[in-house]
Amino acid sequence: MVAEGPSRPGVAWRDVFRGARGRLTIGLLLLEALVAIQQLVIITIMPDVLRDLGMVQLYGLAFTVASLATIATIPIAGRALDRLGARAVLIPILLLFAVGLLVSATAPTMPVFLVGQFLSGAGGGGLYALSLGTVAKTYPDAIRARVLALLASMWILPGLVGPSLGALIASTLGWRWAFAAPYPVLGLAWVLLAPSLDLVPSGDGDTAGGLSVRWPLQLMIGAGLVFVAITVAAWWVLVVVAVGLAVAIPALTRIVPAGTFVAAPGIPATAASAFLLSMGFIAVDAFLTLTLTEVRGLSLGKAGLVVTIATLTWAAGSAWQAGRAERVPLPRLLAYGTLAVLVGQVAVASVLATATPVWIAFLGWTLVGFGMGVAFPTIPLSAMRVAREGREAGELSSVLLMDVLGIATGAGLGGGIIALGRTLDAPLSHALAGSFAFGIATLLVLAVLAHRIPDGTAPAADGV
Repeated sequence: MVAEGPSRPGVAWRDVFRGARGRLTIGLLLLEALVAIQQLVIITIMPDVLRDLGMVQLYGLAFTVASLATIATIPIAGRALDRLGARAVLIPILLLFAVGLLVSATAPTMPVFLVGQFLSGAGGGGLYALSLGTVAKTYPDAIRARVLALLASMWILPGLVGPSLGALIASTLGWRWAFAAPYPVLGLAWVLLAPSLDLVPSGDGDTAGGLSVRWPLQLMIGAGLVFVAITVAAWWVLVVVAVGLAVAIPALTRIVPAGTFVAAPGIPATAASAFLLSMGFIAVDAFLTLTLTEVRGLSLGKAGLVVTIATLTWAAGSAWQAGRAERVPLPRLLAYGTLAVLVGQVAVASVLATATPVWIAFLGWTLVGFGMGVAFPTIPLSAMRVAREGREAGELSSVLLMDVLGIATGAGLGGGIIALGRTLDAPLSHALAGSFAFGIATLLVLAVLAHRIPDGTAPAADGV
């Protein structure tokens, strides 16, 4: 689409909720809350699921299969939104999500539970692509940053009450009933969205970019081989990883824009930035509470406070970014956010040395949350400003896919580094330091490349 230039001054938050678009906004916010509730509740109740269904060797796969399903559905849903429109895409996605919850809730064995998690993960990936694709296609640039900030804020309440709600349901009604918690939100979101879906423009066969289903599925299979293998410290892992990469990389090149692997200026750099930001962040985030409990001796309750605080500062950072995206170049905002995350992660890494006061980790992760709130929405906003008309959701889905791949890669490589360190009998603090160093190094690369993402404040030429 043609970028609309710098946003006019004086745009108010209430403009997001005005007119027919306001109903659409509320529906999108509920979809975001739906995904947040589901993810946070599941994390809480999984120990009860394990006690009931057994097969501890499959415990980690409950999270892996959902992520792999997301990798497949994001590019499919994004291009389907361009081609078919929101109404045709939303119904099957919501049904997929709902069926996944039902299968998980009624699963008699752990393998069946994994099928349910795969289906709900596929639905969640579709909702992610649909939600941000709708923002790109429907909202003027003047208020997009505010919509993205509001979407980030929808994780605050689930982050505060989701774990407690999941624990309460599991301890009273049983863990199976926890999968019913998202259903009321799902129904309300549909009631609000249904009358507003015609606001979302769609392309046609000549305008919307097509994508064979083969490539997302091939990417999912290859990525699955890689991400499962790198968590095991054994010689044969190298063979499995090589096979997985041989399967995944050709598929990925068919999905993401040309030049993504070298961060070529424009949307390719935006997709690469999404990958680097998520990978660098999760390489520390995934092991933060482990650091605070096992290295510094905090209780799980106290360690969990740092995550809650970061949820609040993430939302604050998004609000701060939304008020400046109209007048501050997006590459500069990405650099600001990345540097804040870097400084915060260095502070967190410092508490691996027991001489460092543990409150430094809390201060550092507070800064990380704010930095992510600034950097994370800047990346899709950059892609939205220069995406071609009729292909907004498809081109944005490439950025979202790289975000998800970054999370999976960061968690997988970080876990692999820690597993290798433990295999070599290194102290846990040394193994954790390896993962933290990897995350910090990744963000340093992003800080150098941040200037390559498009700002979109000048009219964009046809093409990317």
